[in-house]
Amino acid sequence: MSAVVLQQCLRDLDTAYRNFFDSLKGKRPRMGAPRFKSKRDTRQSVRFTANARWKITPGGKLSLPKIGDVAVKWSRALPSQPSTVTVVKDSAGRYFASFVVETGQGEALPDTVGEVGIDLGRSPSP
Repeated sequence: MSAVVLQQCLRDLDTAYRNFFDSLKGKRPRMGAPRFKSKRDTRQSVRFTANARWKITPGGKLSLPKIGDVAVKWSRALPSQPSTVTVVKDSAGRYFASFVVETGQGEALPDTVGEVGIDLGRSPSP
């Protein structure tokens, strides 16, 4: 595994504990101590930052360190050069890539109409 990924994991743990202890001192809203991942949650993820030397190839593939070129089915074009990619494997064995990109003021998402859904629950059995 790439050393950058392991360093990022330690950095995330440090941030979690720093936020927890700051909440005890009253510097931020109250939060609980960091916990291990649930054994029932089978999602796995890995995050590659810019220092990990990942890239998008001219052919549209995602080149990840220690893994190689991965074919990607793009849902949309990226608005700018991504700084971080997170690869997630869900419980069904599917992989998803999520990118962090910079956007400008004019690139906000379009306005949506607010809709509300109400769940009335199941009706009792006769």
